[in-house]
Amino acid sequence: MVYFEPTSSERRGLVVLCLAVLLVLVVVLVFWHREEPVSVEKKDRQERIIRRQRPYSVAERKVESFVFDPNTADSTALLRLGFAPYQVRGIYKYRAMGGRYHEPDDVKRIPGMTNELWDRLAPFVRIDRKFQYVEVESPIRTSSPKVDVHEELATHRDTVRYPIKLTEGNVVSLNQADTSALKKVPGIGSYYARQIVEYRNKLGGFVSLDQLQEIAGMPKDVERWFSLTTDSVQRIRVNHATKNQLVRHPYLRVYRARAIWDYRHNIGPLRSIDDLRRLPDFTEDDLRRLEPYLSFD
Repeated sequence: MVYFEPTSSERRGLVVLCLAVLLVLVVVLVFWHREEPVSVEKKDRQERIIRRQRPYSVAERKVESFVFDPNTADSTALLRLGFAPYQVRGIYKYRAMGGRYHEPDDVKRIPGMTNELWDRLAPFVRIDRKFQYVEVESPIRTSSPKVDVHEELATHRDTVRYPIKLTEGNVVSLNQADTSALKKVPGIGSYYARQIVEYRNKLGGFVSLDQLQEIAGMPKDVERWFSLTTDSVQRIRVNHATKNQLVRHPYLRVYRARAIWDYRHNIGPLRSIDDLRRLPDFTEDDLRRLEPYLSFD
């Protein structure tokens, strides 16, 4: 039997081959288990993600019930009563703008107020006398049940602390009253009086008492304290108004103003409200509200 016996050079080659294979295996194992270096920023980002995903608990806030005046209570007391932080900020902002809570039911209008919160707080609301309305005796009238007292009440004392309010049977002119006269309306303080005047100027005058509710947060049922005449309502000359004049009107704004502007320059003057019906930017409700404010001369 003949046995194969490698030569010395073949033996050296075999040893070198084994060493090479071993080296390759070692390199593969080293790189396989090697961790990629992580930057500090990336590591912090990973830790924040882990923390967000980790379940956490929030200590339950203790809610108390005690007598308070919403006109003077501080933020700590309001939070203890159960008001949310955003509600406390809203109360502070309302008071900073001159708003006052004149009767307990005014607290119900705080944004975010729920039946559960109101049912618990209602028995504890106390309004200091200096914030309450001053009752004015209504004079005996033998004619119309409603009289415009815009000028009649001008001689009465009207202070910030003790505002004189209208009583049943008295109204003010919505399109003519200034802020002093508007503040005589129950539920209207300095803030809402300014809002009414500003919105009236933007519109060009009110054409309906219902438009009062377009002012954010306007108290309900204030319409009964107003009379309305539309003789002084200002109309927009749609074929002559500039783009800025069109944009400023609350019922037009940017897109509708641009539609009118493009129509005038691409097609020609608008002849009636029917021309606006052909434009996709105007709905029937838009046209109904706009019609009293447009002039096509």
